[in-house]
Amino acid sequence: MKKILSYIITLCLIAIVILMLIKNKKEINTEIQFAEQKVEAYPVKVEVVKSGTLDTRLEISGILSAAHDLMLMAETQGRVQTIYKKEGDWIRQGDAIAQVNDELMKAELMVTEANYEKAKKDLERALTLSDGGAITQQQLEGLQLNEKAAQAKYITSKKRVADALIKAPISGYINKMFLKEGGMIGAGVPACELVNTRSLKMTVKVDETEVVKIKRGMEVNVKIAALNEDILKGTTTSIGSKADYALQYEIELMITENPEEKLKDGMVATAIFTFEDEEEGPVIPLKALTGSTKDPKVYIVDGDIARIRPVKIAFIYEEYIKIEDGLSPGDRLITAGQFNLRDNMQVKVIE
Repeated sequence: MKKILSYIITLCLIAIVILMLIKNKKEINTEIQFAEQKVEAYPVKVEVVKSGTLDTRLEISGILSAAHDLMLMAETQGRVQTIYKKEGDWIRQGDAIAQVNDELMKAELMVTEANYEKAKKDLERALTLSDGGAITQQQLEGLQLNEKAAQAKYITSKKRVADALIKAPISGYINKMFLKEGGMIGAGVPACELVNTRSLKMTVKVDETEVVKIKRGMEVNVKIAALNEDILKGTTTSIGSKADYALQYEIELMITENPEEKLKDGMVATAIFTFEDEEEGPVIPLKALTGSTKDPKVYIVDGDIARIRPVKIAFIYEEYIKIEDGLSPGDRLITAGQFNLRDNMQVKVIE
């Protein structure tokens, strides 16, 4: 009895499943038939294509760096006798930073100067005697070489004495001082780090479609992320002639204004390039585009028929596109409803 009851329940369940499948199939067929119904005229919105210009703007972030940043190396060796400046001081080009003990160098200079003076006088006397034939040509040439060697030693000694006074080759702030009074220093050893932030530079990278628009000397607006102040002005000073591994070109900007010297080396900034469009052409909204920007197409209305038309894009800025080829001013461009269209489909323009 239990087996019979089990069979009956199973058959009922199977029957229910079959009925549900039949019902679902009818519903699906109904939806398909509805979707396949032909619409006599598909509603769309249109805009008349107008000719105009499309100014564009490019914003690129970068890092500010000092226009002049130098690690000053000592050109002499010896004991640091006096330090005239400290970290944080502003110094001008040529200002003395430190003095290295130069007593022995000055003594050497006195000897080489005396030898040079003697060599010059010896040569003067020899030239006088040579005119009278009192000395040989070989002796004269020897004295001439001796005078040149003495001069070279004198110049070298004079340079050593000058190098003992360490001077600033550029104007700037002393960011780091590596000297200590009484300490030793050697040639090629860092003396201090000089940083001039009264003018700054910024390097950004752009691709090939952007680099052709940028000119040397072009004015650029610069926003500083850390400062809620007016936009500063910068100037393009260098444009890379060769792309890097990422096919980008390096652009260098100079910022000569630094209000109250708030701008610091290492701050994040945004360069804003503005490109003026000088040539008029068809300008359309970006929403009218179908497909990708690599294969762009639009629909226009011809009478009451939608015609698909390939276009060539000059450039895109925000929500607008400037068309290089494929459209003309006066064309009736479909801007809404185009994604369900097919070529040569009948449409109805709605307001």
